[in-house]
Formats: sequence, C-alpha cells, structure tokens
Amino acid sequence: MKKLIVFICLLAVLSCKKGALDPTGTTCEKASAEYEKVLTAWSQDLGNKTKCEAVKKSLSDIIRSCSVYTAAQRKVYEDQIKDIDCE
Repeated sequence: MKKLIVFICLLAVLSCKKGALDPTGTTCEKASAEYEKVLTAWSQDLGNKTKCEAVKKSLSDIIRSCSVYTAAQRKVYEDQIKDIDCE
C-alpha cells in the first residue's frame, strides 16, 4: 500500500508540472484530463475496484498518447501499473 501511495503522489506531482506531459497533443491533453478526473475520484474511495481499474486504464492511455516518454520510461510506468492492486 505504501508503494501505491508514493506512486500516486509522484504522478500527481508530475501531472501538475507545466509541460510534464506533451501539452501540444490534443489526445495527450484529453488523456491527462481524464487521468486527473479518475485519480481524484479514486483517491476519495481507495477501496473501489472500478475506480482503481479506471486509474490504471487512464494511465495506460497517457503512456500511449503522450510522446514525451522514452521506451525505458514507458516500461517503468507499465511496471508500476502492474503493481497497483485493485483487489
């Protein structure tokens, strides 16, 4: 659970930085906005499996949509997504 909280905090900080996620891509902007929405909803109800799965899907969408990530960075995020336990 501690890793999950650290992961969420890290993502929240990164998503707040201007230009952290490719701001020129419309798809990236939409994916980022959706991620912030579902992350906020899940943070208020951590036991909700549906909201947890929505966060994982949304984060995957960001990884696919935003071109700022290298292959190595994508791999790190994908591994972290796998570590999020929604059970």
